[in-house]
Amino acid sequence: MRIPTPIAAAWGLGAFATTTMLNGVSIVLLFFLVNFVKIEPVVAGGLLFASKLFDALIDPPIGLLSDRTVSRFGRRRPWLLGSSFFCGLSFAMLFNVAGGPGEAGTYLFLSAWLFVYTVAYAAFAVPYLAMPGEMTDDYHERSRLMSWRTVFMTFGNLMGSAVPPLIVAALGADRAAYGRMGILVGLVIFLAMFLTFLGTAGAARRAPDPVPRSLGANFRLLRGNTPLLVLMGTKILMYVGIAAFSSVLLFFFSSLLKKSPGDVGAFFGVFSLATIAFTPIQLRVARRVEKRLAYLVCLGAYGVGMLSWLLATPAEPDLALYLRAVWLGAFNAGLFLFGYSMLVDTYAFDHQVTGLRREGFLASAISFVEKLSLAIGPLLVGALLSAMGFDKGLDPAADQPPGAQQAMVIGFVWIPVATQVLAMVLLRWYRLGREDFHPQSG
Repeated sequence: MRIPTPIAAAWGLGAFATTTMLNGVSIVLLFFLVNFVKIEPVVAGGLLFASKLFDALIDPPIGLLSDRTVSRFGRRRPWLLGSSFFCGLSFAMLFNVAGGPGEAGTYLFLSAWLFVYTVAYAAFAVPYLAMPGEMTDDYHERSRLMSWRTVFMTFGNLMGSAVPPLIVAALGADRAAYGRMGILVGLVIFLAMFLTFLGTAGAARRAPDPVPRSLGANFRLLRGNTPLLVLMGTKILMYVGIAAFSSVLLFFFSSLLKKSPGDVGAFFGVFSLATIAFTPIQLRVARRVEKRLAYLVCLGAYGVGMLSWLLATPAEPDLALYLRAVWLGAFNAGLFLFGYSMLVDTYAFDHQVTGLRREGFLASAISFVEKLSLAIGPLLVGALLSAMGFDKGLDPAADQPPGAQQAMVIGFVWIPVATQVLAMVLLRWYRLGREDFHPQSG
């Protein structure tokens, strides 16, 4: 059954909101706290690590509760509505920090709003990611639905990583400018989430299981879903790399490449356009090539593109920067599309094996490992920067000591490439294709 395009697009819009929210904190917040609030990198990284760890721990209970929710809006959409306002508000408050470095009030303020941010994000993201398992049983339609997610995630990457520096630069590039940027982006997050709720009103939905399983019983049943366990392992690896890359991105561009916020925005603009342009091509590939093989090719090609950063210098022509953005964007489209389509395939496989409709719990299991991995990135990068001599007193574009520069290269290039290679090895054990599903499952 084909999902109506307006509903598929409305569901995809939710990825714009969650990616904006996630990248805005993962990429911009650490840079803001270190350079403008003047918090030690290891302390700022520790605060973000603690929030992500807590986020991971609350995902399974939220997923289980969404599986059991009974309402006129279905199982998932009430969660989208209830969390949307707090997602936007908490994002805004994290960039309007009260106090200064070393002040107890500053740490209390950050901890409190990171708590709200964490709970609100989980309450939206987990039920949202469970929805595709209810919206279609068709093997290829899952790829089509994920193509909408890929496009909107790309816009979210741009909104969360490139747009904030541009807004900050336009508003004065000081601490107050970050505060106003937080309010503007927070409003965008709220509106996108609210529109996702409204636009998915006609999406297919499933009734809760008549006899709900406990959290422990659900975890035990995961052992029978080997494809999902393999994807969980690859997600751990991939998201450690993504978190390391994201946490050090602005440091790498400003300190090593001497790029302005406008240059960062231009790079991500080209990267995003390439991702969007190549998404239909990757969708056609998904209909002709086994998803696992296509995913492996994209992983390898993306890793080659990441290694090319080792050749980048401040004297590098802009054309080289943009060609790198096109290459990475083209294969980023495949990473998103194939990775998430394979994930929803494991939901259908789980229902086929267990007879249960527990998409919320399965989404929370994936979200758990993603967030646990994302928690490691800021902590690891913050510890590397502090241990290798990062001087937070210098201007953001100033030359850092050699050790700090090497830490930036490790976080930006070597950690992501290493995790991608390990993920490719782990995917040898993923065996799930169209032939493994009953006819009604696509």
